Amino acid sequence: MVRAKYQRGSLKKIGNGQYVARWRRYSATPSGEKATPRKKIITKELAAKYRIGQDYPGPLTKSDAQRLLDVLISEDTGNYLAPDRATAFEQLARQYISVKEPRWGVHAEATTKSIIQKHLIGSLGQRRADELTAVEIQMFINGLVRGGASHSLLHKVVTHLRAILDHAEELKIIERNPMRSRTVRIEYKSRKRKTERYLSLEECRTLLSMLVGRDHLIVRMFIQLGLRPEELFALRRNDIGAEFIRIDEAFTKGQIKETKTEESAVNVYVPPDLMAELTAWVNSTSGESDDWLFPASRRRESATLYPISQNNYRNRVLKPAAEKAGISGLDLLTLRRTCATHFGQKANTKDTQAQMRHADPQTTLKYYQQSIPESVKNAAMALEAEILKKAKSPAKAKTSAKAVR
Repeated sequence: MVRAKYQRGSLKKIGNGQYVARWRRYSATPSGEKATPRKKIITKELAAKYRIGQDYPGPLTKSDAQRLLDVLISEDTGNYLAPDRATAFEQLARQYISVKEPRWGVHAEATTKSIIQKHLIGSLGQRRADELTAVEIQMFINGLVRGGASHSLLHKVVTHLRAILDHAEELKIIERNPMRSRTVRIEYKSRKRKTERYLSLEECRTLLSMLVGRDHLIVRMFIQLGLRPEELFALRRNDIGAEFIRIDEAFTKGQIKETKTEESAVNVYVPPDLMAELTAWVNSTSGESDDWLFPASRRRESATLYPISQNNYRNRVLKPAAEKAGISGLDLLTLRRTCATHFGQKANTKDTQAQMRHADPQTTLKYYQQSIPESVKNAAMALEAEILKKAKSPAKAKTSAKAVR
């Protein structure tokens, strides 16, 4: 029987960012405790399977190798124990990241780790976990509220702080999670007004009339398909099908990451008029099948390496176009919210969740491996008809070679 016992193991660098990791697997036997030596070669490729060390080029750092070793010990022994009750909150938080990060989706991974490091470790890292009280935690949350934290940020901070302290309770570092106290309830309410901004159909038409070529197409895809920026800008030319686009990668923080395996790629239905404009763009531009659909540079050597940056696109294209159109409060999330709002008026809740991919990942995966229901297609085409209700802008669909950027 495997016996959980605190250990960090040992690491020895062997060159090229590779390490020899050693630890012991303890088990109880009739004659006493038996320690079995364990050994593993840690590489950048192995770390990538656990989504560790992907945010920088080059060899794996020793700190990330140790994080991976913590996970390997946890998987091998069934539990990763802290040494004593004097454990600092930072150690627990980093253990939590090591265990949970491999299970986070690409969208959660882009924000969750930075929130934990900046707000939780940054503020509570040096505190002993067993000394944190519900009152102190409430004061910490109140400080974030006074600092203008959004509702979304507050919710994430509270959720992960509670989970980290649950982890501490499971390891018996604390007797009870103070955030689950029966007498003190952790409360928060952002002073920052939660935005529900979305574009009216008339605003959609006006915005599109300000754009031509590539940018007209990109904004239409945001509005009609509800794609996340990291998904749209990671599209490749071979992701375009007859009626669908395939979502299997994401471009976030300068890194390309797979969202799902090739066999389980998500397909998003594209209504006819938008597909015609998309096809015209592909036909009017050159490139290999696996090149970016919207490269950031016209230079061949750069175009194959970098897709458009969502921050650059927001600042250099979307905001100037919105100013010309007289539209305020516009960002890329507003466009996704616009799709959800108008699509939801044409479809039932189930079909809207399918289009926006808000459902449980397993459910969405299973759903999209099948054909798209006619009801989803009908809703998508109805939304397209509303957007194109008035006469088409002369600027629309100028995707000839002259418009190529």
